[in-house]
Amino acid sequence: MVCIYCQADTKVVNSRLQRRANQVWRRRQCLDCKSIFSSIEAVDLSLALSFRTSQNSSVKHPVKTAIEPFQRDVLFTSILESCKHRKTAISDATALTSTILSRLRPHMKGAVIDRDQLVTTAQQILKRFDKAASVHYSAYHRL
Repeated sequence: MVCIYCQADTKVVNSRLQRRANQVWRRRQCLDCKSIFSSIEAVDLSLALSFRTSQNSSVKHPVKTAIEPFQRDVLFTSILESCKHRKTAISDATALTSTILSRLRPHMKGAVIDRDQLVTTAQQILKRFDKAASVHYSAYHRL
């Protein structure tokens, strides 16, 4: 990685794995200007995961399946919308989104997240966290 100040090469001084967030925190030092800064490395889920949706399209073809890149922000936004009645909605939605994704990992088949599994997992986690958020989420995300 290059220095954010002078664009010279850097070296890693300290590194820590953040298991809950599935990220790596690194303290870096520039080899030229000696500045120290932190970086966080995380997997880009839109490149690593796919999302499978099933839609009822017609009587002739009852189920239409689409596979598209997974977008964490879409999940976060739906959780945030469900938690908007809380004072700490943004931090709650951030933590809940991370929890949902970590619970989904064992159920992923070939790096594909199934919509029904995502909705079921989100409903279970929200139900334990906040009943009102769970009801709101379930109203907009039916199985």
